[in-house]
Amino acid sequence: MQLSACLIVRDAADTLGPCLDALVGVVDEVVVLDTGSVDGTWELLRGRPGVRSSQAPWTDDFAAARNTVLAAARGEWVLSVDADEVLVAGGGALRRSLSHEPGRTLAVCVRNLGADGGRDYEFSAVRLFRREGAVWNGRVHEQVGHPAHRDEAPGELPRDVARLDHRGYADEGARRRKGERNLRLAVGEFEQLRTRPGATAEQLAGAALDLGRSALGAGDRQRAVDAFEVVRELVASGPSWCQATDYLARVLLGAGEAGLGIVLADQLVLAGVDPRYCRWLRAQGLAQQGRTRDALAELDGLTTIVDTAGRRHDPVALDVLRRLCREAATG
Repeated sequence: MQLSACLIVRDAADTLGPCLDALVGVVDEVVVLDTGSVDGTWELLRGRPGVRSSQAPWTDDFAAARNTVLAAARGEWVLSVDADEVLVAGGGALRRSLSHEPGRTLAVCVRNLGADGGRDYEFSAVRLFRREGAVWNGRVHEQVGHPAHRDEAPGELPRDVARLDHRGYADEGARRRKGERNLRLAVGEFEQLRTRPGATAEQLAGAALDLGRSALGAGDRQRAVDAFEVVRELVASGPSWCQATDYLARVLLGAGEAGLGIVLADQLVLAGVDPRYCRWLRAQGLAQQGRTRDALAELDGLTTIVDTAGRRHDPVALDVLRRLCREAATG
């Protein structure tokens, strides 16, 4: 058996059908763990041919649930899918890619629909991995890896071979509920780590970053700002610092704090972040200050927006800001 699809679900009756339909003919088996559905999800699973499903109580730990369903899989490779995602792939192309893949993990393009202020954005995440030796870690924003090969970098699955379209954040109410759930889990994880003997500054910074991201999802911007500042206090450089500074810059720009946003963009440049992305942040701040010609100069030549976490944002945002700046500059 070459490929298993693994899912954990709860109250997903509205989205699970299209998700499962897209897996037919692409994977060899679908393994699902239901963590307490009351909306008909379990009945849908039990009546679905080709799906092996089981139930287990929810323990406020995403990694634990994913490890449970992973243990039931039988494929050489595992595709991790959420119930509100749809796989867009040619089964033959995907199988050929896996047959010739020498590594253990592959990052897959995930397209979030309507998540960024109503706009789509894309990012890469490890969703394909060899089952043997794989372990999930993290109560929230969980990640998978192979502890015996922790230094091995993931490969990248070409977007035209497969991608996942994620619709779970398109509805504002659903987005807020997920954010509140994730925030509760992230607070618990941070507090647990903070009191653990031997916890490193980098580990605490990662947990604080998750807390800030979750707070944004729950609409608690002040808590998010506080968490990102904690990250910046714990570590002076590295991925967690860059992502926290990036999030903080965007929150401040969204709140009209243009000067602070520009300062943080300049700090990101000094930290080695792609200058093109930093120019995008600076352009927003300059536009807010009424310095539209300077903003246009920053936007000149930019065609893509890729943030510090590797998310590729809808380039329409560039065109909108250019148009607004040109109108202001000539008005």
